[in-house]
Order: sequence, then structure tokens, then C-alpha cells
Amino acid sequence: MTLRALIVDDDPNIVEVVSDIVTSLGHEHDSACCQDEVRQRLATANYDYFVLDLEIPVRAERSLARLQNGLNLLSELVSLGLGPVIVVTGYGNNGPDQGVECVKLGAADYVAKPFKREGKTLDGAITDALRRAGRLSSSGEAKRKTTAPPRPFEGGELQLLKKRMVVCGVDVPITPLMNRILTVLCEKRGNGRYPAYCGDELADHPDVLCRRGQNGISEAIHALRKRIVQKVRKDANIEIGDQDIIRSKGEGYRINERVTLVDGARRLVAAGNIPDQEIDVPDVPNHVPVNGQNVPDRVPVKRKSVPNDPDDVPDLNARQQWVMTQIEKGTEVRASMVVEQFGCSQKTAKRDLADLRDKRLLRFVGAPRTGHYRLV
Repeated sequence: MTLRALIVDDDPNIVEVVSDIVTSLGHEHDSACCQDEVRQRLATANYDYFVLDLEIPVRAERSLARLQNGLNLLSELVSLGLGPVIVVTGYGNNGPDQGVECVKLGAADYVAKPFKREGKTLDGAITDALRRAGRLSSSGEAKRKTTAPPRPFEGGELQLLKKRMVVCGVDVPITPLMNRILTVLCEKRGNGRYPAYCGDELADHPDVLCRRGQNGISEAIHALRKRIVQKVRKDANIEIGDQDIIRSKGEGYRINERVTLVDGARRLVAAGNIPDQEIDVPDVPNHVPVNGQNVPDRVPVKRKSVPNDPDDVPDLNARQQWVMTQIEKGTEVRASMVVEQFGCSQKTAKRDLADLRDKRLLRFVGAPRTGHYRLV
């Protein structure tokens, strides 16, 4: 078996030097020059270890390279648990503080540039890190940790939190976009089934709003599936397939019916609304009648009561106060109605409604293009 590295550096000269070192060890490699490219690589390939320069940009040729970008990416790679991360950077040559910080964040080792030919070399740091991680034998032969054969996935519980999801008892870190997608997919219909959406519908959904459209949705779900497969296999020794949690064949993206959403006594936190924690709430019916139809209702969250008079609600602008008044009258409010009433832009109307959702005053029900807002 040949080990594979991902080299992360925005300096082509350094990438060339590191690639020569990795190749000399008999390993294969890919390279990435920014945070975005790393995430794209992780969505399509597996790596045994990472060689990370700290001073990198977020996007190629579109943002400044910053030391903090590398530290943020280091924390992300460590949380995914895909393999050891060896940090290489010109920073810290004058003292050990930077190296200590990287080790605290979970780096396997820290090597300052320019690379030494004797003493603590990059070759040695990589080899030592792989041995500690169980990826190399004492003789230098690549290996995997031996485990019992993985158990097949036979269904399980899914719990959604702000920065992570829990599948089969395993924590899987998620991005804000992944959270918004899961929040929509996990909200069951009146018939008790999970909804199905095509990529365009998810991208345009008021609770998702992915600026990159269906391509952004597809990439996010692909990356999420990969994280689930790797983490559950690694931490629970359960073999999960691409379609076992989020299905995409036939009707569109939807949660597999074999997945049980943790609900009722433990409220699952939606993206960006309240702190990443679980809140004890009483059991409530899964469905309540709205305008003559049964639709799923959220489990109530502890929050301040909303006064009957919208003018008494703090921090609401005139447009938001009008929205609250109309909804209390029974009007099915949509963003287009706010635009027509106040002559504002569609972007402003959506921002006002999103702010009301964040304040836990409103929620959106129905299909993305035909649904409306109602009180929580």
C-alpha cells in the first residue's frame, strides 16, 4: 500500500521542495494552495497525512494569505481525524511559541523553513508522525490499523447540532451550509416522511440560500457524506454507504427512512439560531393544523414570549413590525409582499425575514417558491 499526502502551500517553490521530499519517501501526493482547494480535495480523495504551511489564503488569488487561515485549517483537519498534520512555516524561527501553539491545536509536528538537511528534517518529522499514528511499521512499511470487520449499517439515530451532527453515536463536524441543508431535510412532512428536494430547490430554500446554486449544494452533500463514511467507520466500525444517510436517487436529496431523528425530549438546535447545546423541552405533537393542512411543527424552544403588539417587540424595524402584524392577522406573508409594501429590494426583505427567524419569532413553512412565514 502506498501512502498519500496532501501538501498545502501557496508558494510553488515550496510545494516543489516538499513534493520531492514526499516522493523520496515513496509516497504519492496532491497539492492545494488555499483553504477552499483543500476542502475540494477532501471531498474527492483520501489522504494519510498532511503537510501544511500556515500562511495561506482562503481562496486562490482572491484573498490575502494569513497565518490565522492556516491555524483555522489546522483545527479543521485535526477535528476530522483523517491523518497526522505536519506544520511547516517560516514563522516561529525566532522562538518556540508558534510550534507550541500548533501542537496544542493538534499538529503532529512542527518544522520551520528553510528545511534542515541534518537534525530535525521534514523527512524525519513525517516518518515519526506516521509511526505514531500507526500508518508505518518500525521497518518503514505502510500499514493500516487492524480492526474487526466493520458492521453493516442497519439504521440509526441522527442528532443535529449547530457545529456537528451525531450519527450512530459518532460526532461528525459540519459546516454552516451543511447544517442549513440538514435542518431542511430533517423537517418531516405532514405524512411523517422526510421531504425530498432537488439541488435547485435546496439552494433557493429560504432556510438554505446557497449562493453557488445546485453545484454548491452537490459539493456540500458530497463532502458531508464523505465525512460521515470516514468518521463512523473509524470511530464506530460501521460501514456506511453514500446513500445510507442522505439519499439522492429518484425523488431528490432526502434523509434515508432508516434514519431516526432524535426529537421530543431533546431539542435539536438549528443553524445559527441559539448556542450549540441541547435544550430540554416537553413532548409535543409532531403535527399541528395550519390553514386546514397538517404540517410539521418545530419542537418549542425556551425563549422570551412575544408581545401581542409588534410595536412592543424590541429591535424590530418598521418592515419587521409590519410583517409581525400581518402574520398575527392570519396573512400568509412572503418576501415579495414586503418588497411591494415598502418598495425595498428582495435582498432587504429576505434579510429582514431571516433576522426574524434568527430571533425565533418566525419560521418558514411549505415549498421554497410557494411557502410562507408563520409565528413560531
